[in-house]
Amino acid sequence: MPYTRRRFLGTNLAAMMTGFAPKLSVASAKSPESRSDSSLRQVSLRDYWNDWPQFVTKQMNQAAAHRKKLIVDVQTQQGVQKRAELVRDQIWQMLGGEPTERTPLNERIVGTVDRPQYQILKVIFESLPGIYVTAHLYLPKKQGTFPGILAPLGHSPNGKLYRSYQHCFQNLARMGYVVLAYDPFGQGERRQYLHENSNQPRYDVTPEHLQAGRPMVLFGSGFARHRVWDGIRALDYLLSRPEVDTNRIGCTGQSGGATITMYLMALDQRIHVAVPVEGNFENLAGPSYQPPGAIADAEQDMVGNLPLGLDRGDLLNAFAPRPLRICYTVHDQGQTYSPVYEEAIAENVHELRRFYSLFRATDKLDVVAGHLPHGLDALSRRAVYTWFDRWLRDVTDEVPEADFDASPEEDLNCTKTGQVLTSFRGRTVTDLNVEWMKRLLPKSPFATDLKSEPTKDMVRSRLKQLLALPAMQTDISIATLSVDVGPKLRVEEFQCEPEPGIRTVGWHVSSVAAMKQRRPVMLFLSDRLVNDPLFEGGRFDEILRAGYTVCSINLRGSGISSPRYPSNGPVFYRAMNISERHAWANLSLGRSIIGQRVCDALTAIRFLRSRSDVDPSAIYVMGEGPAGLTALMTAVLDSGVRSLLLRDVIQTYQSVVSTEDYTLDLDWFVPGILKHFDLPDLVAATLPRPVWVDNPRNADGSLMDASQAIQIYRERLASSSLPAGLQVHNTAVDNLAICLEWLHQTSIS
Repeated sequence: MPYTRRRFLGTNLAAMMTGFAPKLSVASAKSPESRSDSSLRQVSLRDYWNDWPQFVTKQMNQAAAHRKKLIVDVQTQQGVQKRAELVRDQIWQMLGGEPTERTPLNERIVGTVDRPQYQILKVIFESLPGIYVTAHLYLPKKQGTFPGILAPLGHSPNGKLYRSYQHCFQNLARMGYVVLAYDPFGQGERRQYLHENSNQPRYDVTPEHLQAGRPMVLFGSGFARHRVWDGIRALDYLLSRPEVDTNRIGCTGQSGGATITMYLMALDQRIHVAVPVEGNFENLAGPSYQPPGAIADAEQDMVGNLPLGLDRGDLLNAFAPRPLRICYTVHDQGQTYSPVYEEAIAENVHELRRFYSLFRATDKLDVVAGHLPHGLDALSRRAVYTWFDRWLRDVTDEVPEADFDASPEEDLNCTKTGQVLTSFRGRTVTDLNVEWMKRLLPKSPFATDLKSEPTKDMVRSRLKQLLALPAMQTDISIATLSVDVGPKLRVEEFQCEPEPGIRTVGWHVSSVAAMKQRRPVMLFLSDRLVNDPLFEGGRFDEILRAGYTVCSINLRGSGISSPRYPSNGPVFYRAMNISERHAWANLSLGRSIIGQRVCDALTAIRFLRSRSDVDPSAIYVMGEGPAGLTALMTAVLDSGVRSLLLRDVIQTYQSVVSTEDYTLDLDWFVPGILKHFDLPDLVAATLPRPVWVDNPRNADGSLMDASQAIQIYRERLASSSLPAGLQVHNTAVDNLAICLEWLHQTSIS
């Protein structure tokens, strides 16, 4: 029978379904005749897509238990205050450090909107030099000083002009409050990604926040830093106003604005009263956890927080015992937020009540549940008014809400064009990220000596830390799941466990003529084309005919191991790329997905070395597309890899930070790597073993000319010529002749 498609000839179910074997072993496949009906049924239940979610769930539950113990240990007022100080320090630590310099705000009033009981001053200030913030200052038409309200905004495309926000601020001004509402990055007059020669944004609000925030992971920060700093500088401006009583300051925001309110409550003790409305009040490691969990966008997710015992509930806890009212709507469960939103809120409120009770201040904590859809509706606005009145004006009589005062949008804009970037040509969030990255990234560790073995050891050690690699198992379990033998090829499907509970499935493909002989092997790593070596007449046929064997594996979270959507909350989870949600969840645990994939690849190499038909001194690694980053890091960490071929791979992580339209997904990001080195430095750590770069890519996915890539290596490594062992080529995208040439030229003579 001609070889066409893989056919299961047998399984070793014991090895497949149990844990680690006492030693590394390759189990033999059973013949078809020996299989029972029950074994066939179990084979049909291959649920590799469940491994990773179950693995993450276990870690999340452990993180939740660790944090709960820390909370339970807080038994005194001093303990609450000490934990609040720790939380503030940890948040700034995760965001890259607290800024120490408050540059001039250069505030100016660019217009006034006059109304019977209040006026709106149109304000522009600079939270950082060249970073323009557009804001409205609502001033009562009365004499005296008034309580001040800082108002971070939710994810409204028109920012401070969103009708329900305006309505709330208008009434607060009528009641005797000075309100400062400011546009966040990516909203209102501060859109950061505009079409060329246009004021029209290229992204919606949440995608814009993500596009700005993801690259910050690479240099150890997060988008919340920009959002929090805007809020702190806005508060600086509010407190500078002579109309404001600095001893009576409140903060309120709805939706994403409520989450920023939570950050500001925790970090800035000048805020005396807070009313976050419909915010992300649930912990990442929350109750009834189901991956990817309560993931949101870039400023609402944290990186590396759970190993610190820190979660979103701590933002609320750090405000105790100051007056806090939490408003939420039951309609957010499974829609705006996770399927266990109410349960998660109850968990955090329970902690809050205990903290407030230690101060005998439970009257300063309140929770209001709404029953209308997500939005700052009239009932939510009333909850804001009454809470501020109670604690900032000592007023208990409810004031009826006045009708909405409408104005054309152009009359309310602070800029002539409606966008700061086209009006003032200020710095963009990309400019800000690039400047920050350049301050942090040191020169290449190989800039003075490309051959330094101690430097290579240092890079390997630091890379292991950045990838958060687990200790390698002394013994790993290997099982042969099936064997297909055709007239020309033998395809063996195998399974290994790089970590307990994670099953990595792969294929070892060899020529029938090569059976029972030690052959060189190529490990092929790809994010989408992992099955390519299995197809007859495909691009790997010539490699197999040349006497090489090929191994291909499903890296964690891809291919057959791609996690399914959770059973609950389809609206919530389908609102964002599922892979991105899983990436954020793992980053909160302090583990990148690419780090876990490197673990998978290192385990696969150990498996190949154990085989009697593989020459352990002739293991080659080819990485394609984003998976080429996994291949590169694997080769750095495994000195036994003979040579490396990278096809269609980005050349630097720096380019992701500096390119507005980068396309690399978050699951290939290494948190904090750009505080130490970049991808060319990892290539240098692999040399003098041969490294070939074919069809290098720009961060936006476009093809890079080889000469440009060569220049990148020369500049980064401070080398006048391309280092020995490194070759860079441009070939036709589908031409694999370069692969054969790479194998032949870098083979052992």
